[in-house]
Amino acid sequence: MEMRRKMVRKWSRFLVLLLLAGGALGLAACVPLPAGASLGAPAGTPLPPGTVSVDVIALNHPPLRPVLAEVDQLLAGYADKVHVTHYDFDTPQGADFAKKMNLDGHIPLVIFINGKDTFSLDGRTLNFRSFPQGAGTGMVADGQWTMADLDAVLKQVTAK
Repeated sequence: MEMRRKMVRKWSRFLVLLLLAGGALGLAACVPLPAGASLGAPAGTPLPPGTVSVDVIALNHPPLRPVLAEVDQLLAGYADKVHVTHYDFDTPQGADFAKKMNLDGHIPLVIFINGKDTFSLDGRTLNFRSFPQGAGTGMVADGQWTMADLDAVLKQVTAK
């Protein structure tokens, strides 16, 4: 019985250390982007005529980073037609932008195109919020959009 008790204590200590180490790594991975990491001209700067404004506001957390990379890759194909500004919800600039756009609650990602996040496409209403379909986590559900939907809307608004 004593040997079993020692074994339980040993494993309990191990699990506590593992949880503490994992928590520390998780917090380190959630450090917000540095201030000024937003790309593009400062807020309020007029855009050249015909340029489409794309504002991406997101939580800079590990589960979302691959999605953001995919969004950025898609947007790169429109580099000559769009002006992209990135905001991190966890920075003062991101919080100000979220307030301006009336965003509240836990929303991992919102993409605004010319100030709107809702569009009609092929008889469907798309809202570019949360993870795209198939990219959500167990804690946050997928949105109702796909990367192909985002590409199609960008083609419409840029007439590409």
